[in-house]
Amino acid sequence: MIYTVTLNPALDRTIVVEKLVEDDTTRILSETLYAGGKGIDVSRVIRELGGQSVALGLVGGYDGLNLEGLLINAGVMTDFTRISGETRTNIILKQENTGSQFMISAAGPQVSPTEIGQLYQHVLQLQSVDYLVLSGSLPRGVTPNVYGQLILAGRKKESFVVLDADGTALKESIDYQPTFIKPNQFELSRLVGRDLVREEDILIACEEVHNLGIQYILVSRGKEGLILSTDDRKIKAVAPPVQVDSAVGAGDSVVAGFVLAHSQGKELTECVRLACAAGTATAKTPGTELCHCSEVEEILQPVEISNL
Repeated sequence: MIYTVTLNPALDRTIVVEKLVEDDTTRILSETLYAGGKGIDVSRVIRELGGQSVALGLVGGYDGLNLEGLLINAGVMTDFTRISGETRTNIILKQENTGSQFMISAAGPQVSPTEIGQLYQHVLQLQSVDYLVLSGSLPRGVTPNVYGQLILAGRKKESFVVLDADGTALKESIDYQPTFIKPNQFELSRLVGRDLVREEDILIACEEVHNLGIQYILVSRGKEGLILSTDDRKIKAVAPPVQVDSAVGAGDSVVAGFVLAHSQGKELTECVRLACAAGTATAKTPGTELCHCSEVEEILQPVEISNL
């Protein structure tokens, strides 16, 4: 079974207006509410593509129940840990006349050491954890050390451990050797401490990270596609050009596509192909909406695969 962990989930409220006018009433044209958070996005996309996973994480209050209900209605299995604080709400505001988008991200609730301990014990008690996906920001009261501890828990269970984090959380977790990381080009640059501009620079940086014990590195590069690096293979995938509406959730969709295909025993090139198609299809959708299976299928075969 695939398990995803989201430590700082959110209700993502997307509001579309014609235009913002200072000191005047702005009418809402449309409004949608999604269950958000990077790990939750992974679970939602896996479900959309015909797979199944269990979403774990920390939720609390009325908004936490609302988030869980949205996932249940979408067919995503959940097994959350309850906390005393209220699950956060993010606002995504889009102006229809210009296409510009504003994202207002809440910090999230204060989480106590006891609540983190409860989540950790819950993960330890899970059975048949084939894949453990750890991703997203950290709520207040939680340090990056939590990812290292969860990676060790996954390794004890012989899980395929995926880490999708940035900055200090990524840098401090590498020593615990997750199986797979998915930085974008800029996150990988921050990890190795230098700008990575050329494809060759990325491949050299990947080799440095492999030497730290990381088996799979999947680097996302926007319209330039994906590069998967393992000890003995370098695979590049580039999707056909599309009209990008919002890149929110595209990276999570990449993780979902790869993990789902890998769990089905597909060859690495097909894992990267599905990852690329899922990420590209999500970039076509507005706000925090994620990919649709029909669009992923349309993009899948035109994805260009090459060995580097």
